[in-house]
Amino acid sequence: MVLRQQEVDFDRQEALTYRAGTRVELKSCPGAVDTVASYDPMMVPPIWLVNDPKPRYPEELTLVSRPVANVRWLKGVAHRQARLSAGNSRVVAAVR
Repeated sequence: MVLRQQEVDFDRQEALTYRAGTRVELKSCPGAVDTVASYDPMMVPPIWLVNDPKPRYPEELTLVSRPVANVRWLKGVAHRQARLSAGNSRVVAAVR
């Protein structure tokens, strides 16, 4: 029973990893990036790509990381907090 639960967890993790919209690269064609159209665990191979008529196995694909979108807002938040802390040093000191 424990082995079956591990298989279910693995299948669920794989389905989450290769969910629709995930960008992947074909290992056989480096630089060829495609998007996962669907993942069907009942199919062998289970992964269908948008621009590829042939389904793929996870071993044939490499996940492509997405660049982090606009992290500059963090810089603004840290700057405002530092400015507030400097202006209210008595309040910050009392809280600490």
